[in-house]
Amino acid sequence: MLNWQELVRVVLVPLLVSAVIAGVGLWRRWLWTMPAAAGAGFLSGYALLGVPKLPPRDGTDWLFWGAVPVTALGIAGALTQRRGAWVLGASAGAVAFALIRPLSQSGVSVAELYGIPLLLAGVGAVLCLAIDLAERRVGSLAMAAALCVVLGGTAVVVLSSNVRIVGLYGIAAAVALGPVAVAVLGSRLTVGRSVGLAAGRNIGIVAVPIAAGLLVAGRYYPDPGVSWTNFVVLMASPALLPIAAALPGRRTWARGLAAVVLVALAVGCVAVPTALTAMKAAEGYSGP
Repeated sequence: MLNWQELVRVVLVPLLVSAVIAGVGLWRRWLWTMPAAAGAGFLSGYALLGVPKLPPRDGTDWLFWGAVPVTALGIAGALTQRRGAWVLGASAGAVAFALIRPLSQSGVSVAELYGIPLLLAGVGAVLCLAIDLAERRVGSLAMAAALCVVLGGTAVVVLSSNVRIVGLYGIAAAVALGPVAVAVLGSRLTVGRSVGLAAGRNIGIVAVPIAAGLLVAGRYYPDPGVSWTNFVVLMASPALLPIAAALPGRRTWARGLAAVVLVALAVGCVAVPTALTAMKAAEGYSGP
């Protein structure tokens, strides 16, 4: 459970920061403010738990410094509005490398040091491409909601894997996407259609690398950490979005709902059992 200070730092403040930026973007119809809202909300929650030094003492804090250029890439993708912006999702590999590199002298193999970041670079780009393609059929609202579910599930799994602080960072990341989804809904209600304020590919450029960073930190820093099964399922869950996009019919909202449900089911299959196991372990622990 979160205490009231943590609720303020990783829930209330990221929510407010993201809401202000997304609200201004909705009002001004500025495309770039949506990835900015997602990144700024996450960074504000992280900062309230402690702004890390550069270079940080704790390797997990590279996630904070990695999120800064990742947010800038999301903004750049929104400003250029190029179809190939999904390639920027490969920054997930750079974030992963920054997090794994401090462990190079403490047992991480050379294959993992370079192989995992390279793999995540490819996965990040492919996922952002999948988001880009699916968005045309399911809408931006579903994209924002699905990515919020992914980050929320990732936060739960990491929080339940003996690395509480990184789990709190994940909660801030998930909460920051909430106002973005509301802004997309607001654009549909006021304009009658999505005006691209929260293009999924631009949000994905921010959310996918952050999710990769959370999972890498949760896998390599605690003992035991996030299992490979949970890692793979959570990281791959956005790949289900094109399946929903392929559903027949003219109702975008129906395909969007199916997209969110598919992702939620995949995330829930690993997040719920992991959380329940952690709760039982905590209840059975009576202390030293």
